[in-house]
Amino acid sequence: MISLTRRRDAQIQVAFLMALSFFFTFAVPAVWAEDSKRVILDEVKVVGSKSNVKDIASSAAYIDSSDIKKNSYDNIDRILRKVPGVYTREETGSGLFPNISIRGVDPGRSTKVTIMEDGVLTSPAPYSAPAAYYAPTAGRMAGIEVLKGSSQIRFGPQTTGGVVNYLSTAIPTQEEYYLKATYGTQGELRNHMYFGNTIRLDSGNLGFVVENYDRRNEGFRRINETVDFRNGDEENGLKNTEPMFKMSYEPNSDKYQRFEFKFGYTKRQVNETYLGLNESLFNEDPFQRLAASRFDKIDTEHFRTYLRHFYEMSDQTNIVTTAYGNHFFRNWQKSHDCRSTGSSLSACISSDAGQALLNGTGAGTWRLRNNNRNYYLYGVQTLATHNTSIGSTKHKFSAGARLHYDQIRRFQFNEDYTQDSSGAIISRSDGAPGSAGNRRQKTTALALNLEDKIQYGKWTFNPGIRYEHLWQRFQQFAPTSEADRKRNYGVFSGGGNASYALNENQNIFGGVFRGVSLPTPSGATKTGSDRVEEETSIGYEFGTRYTRPEHGFLVELIGFWTDFDDLVVSDISGAGGVLDGETRNIGEVTSRGIEFQVQYDPSISRKWKFQNPWYFTMTYTNAEFTSGIASGSIGDEGIFSGAEDGNEVPYIPEVQFAIGTGFIYEKFSLNIDGQYTAETFGSASNVSTETDLSGGSDPRFGLVDDVFILDASMAYQFNKNVKAFTNFRNVTDETYIASRLPHGIRAGAPFQMFGGMEFHF
Repeated sequence: MISLTRRRDAQIQVAFLMALSFFFTFAVPAVWAEDSKRVILDEVKVVGSKSNVKDIASSAAYIDSSDIKKNSYDNIDRILRKVPGVYTREETGSGLFPNISIRGVDPGRSTKVTIMEDGVLTSPAPYSAPAAYYAPTAGRMAGIEVLKGSSQIRFGPQTTGGVVNYLSTAIPTQEEYYLKATYGTQGELRNHMYFGNTIRLDSGNLGFVVENYDRRNEGFRRINETVDFRNGDEENGLKNTEPMFKMSYEPNSDKYQRFEFKFGYTKRQVNETYLGLNESLFNEDPFQRLAASRFDKIDTEHFRTYLRHFYEMSDQTNIVTTAYGNHFFRNWQKSHDCRSTGSSLSACISSDAGQALLNGTGAGTWRLRNNNRNYYLYGVQTLATHNTSIGSTKHKFSAGARLHYDQIRRFQFNEDYTQDSSGAIISRSDGAPGSAGNRRQKTTALALNLEDKIQYGKWTFNPGIRYEHLWQRFQQFAPTSEADRKRNYGVFSGGGNASYALNENQNIFGGVFRGVSLPTPSGATKTGSDRVEEETSIGYEFGTRYTRPEHGFLVELIGFWTDFDDLVVSDISGAGGVLDGETRNIGEVTSRGIEFQVQYDPSISRKWKFQNPWYFTMTYTNAEFTSGIASGSIGDEGIFSGAEDGNEVPYIPEVQFAIGTGFIYEKFSLNIDGQYTAETFGSASNVSTETDLSGGSDPRFGLVDDVFILDASMAYQFNKNVKAFTNFRNVTDETYIASRLPHGIRAGAPFQMFGGMEFHF
């Protein structure tokens, strides 16, 4: 049962938002304009719209708000698995810490993917610490865009993978109010509201939107209890609150201009742990958490803001400039190791003495680490576009520049807990702040890019180049002090694609692209053979796309091949990387595969009284190491240890598909969605048992289950303003291993049900 405090908070919030909406509806509508021209700034988007996808000579996807809202998805894993060529590794079952891979790159903490919100970098420190412990909340988004392959030239810094751009709620052109309230299993409570308008003033148009998104639940796992801990059902949920404010101004000037300001804030508390299970514990109870994890939680705060200016110099030339800044703080208090057994967390889970210690049935000491970190980023970016004709060719030139700074500051410390044989805590000792990690990593980066979209008859060519120059610095103060290390260097990426229109419905396209993935300052600033070099890739793709909108039909088939050199493996244990605290280059990988999708609604051409849309997307991938990794060269405890030529890359499934259909008749709608992910290996050694490179037992090694998940949703639209809905997750209640990371098995979410009301005026 949800606690009375949480229920009261939610009721107060809903009442407040409805009262606020009522006030703005009836108190002040007379001063607002009934309509206003809103300029869509395609220059700050990566796709722009669903209709734009067919004009991109590469693989791309646009997921609009209707796709997100019909299933009430707040989990980015569920959303992105519908996109061919994109894979996600679950961790919490809630999508808060996504592990995203595009076309075979390592998915760990989405380090190889450029994550943006509204065209602005939003990972906490995308150069100095790209591991995304923060990701935008999918449930509040108006859309999500994905670019892969040769179409991502403009965007970086990570270009061996691809781009995911979240689109927040736009400023409405006229008076608009929205409220969606959801309640479900495990005490799930969500409230999403916004209101806004564009006001016509004598001096121009003033627009705004005010939004709040709130989510909380009690989680679907249960912490095992001890003599001094008796609330195991209540201490593994989350709280997430996200207010946002946007304001725009379009002055009455000779040349069109638009100023836009945004401020967003996220406060999260997630009672989540790195501590998982081994197979015997999973088979006993897949949703249990060991007692030691009762102290584990992550608290985060994220501030994000930008000021953007759009200037239309002429009908052919536009310039958009954005100054931005983010600050992210987090402290993940998480079980770290077993002091009594002198073993890592993963090894401790697999021994009888370690299990007894971690589960509160044996005496001893374990360590909890406060991973206390602050991240900062700020910068300015500008993009100029110019349309012109040269002879019989049409050109769209674009030139972009970005000056960016980010840093991460670690200030970590340990807590040692000692318990008696009944699991009661009898003593606790805290380390000095900073004693378990006190260091700073900084990066200043200048990025430049040039592109030219050339149209000639039925041909379209899009060549481009990107250059980044980096100034990086690494400072370590504790547990050992090191001299400052600095390095500045430059990297190139780029390529091009071409498409040919066979007719008005079908085109063929292909491209080649050189990508880079940058090391963090800790590795990049080393010298000699210890230096970590940038990961590089050469990718090729060829495909065809056929659309018949009047028949509700689309089909797309793309083949891709990417060769990766100097693969960069992060030192973060949450991604299963090397555990000796160092980032490393580990060798070469080849990823090749096929992306396929088809969409069809037979009701459109056959003039049925109801709609019946269908979709099917599939990705086949063969991602293999093409070089071995020597024993001990990257630390035997990392999941990338033991790779041999021909071994599969961990967590990249060979086959993944999504299938779904809908039935919409008058005011009633029903949607059914299924997602399949093939079995994968949990380590580069490709062992099927929980055995690490040294022969020890480690639950991070072994197989990860194949699974087919079925979701469903129903809705009834009372009128154009009010809708009731219900959503079902994992309808067949499949129990499966979703991941073996960070430290041991975690199950995917069981059956869940949600329902609520949606109001839109």
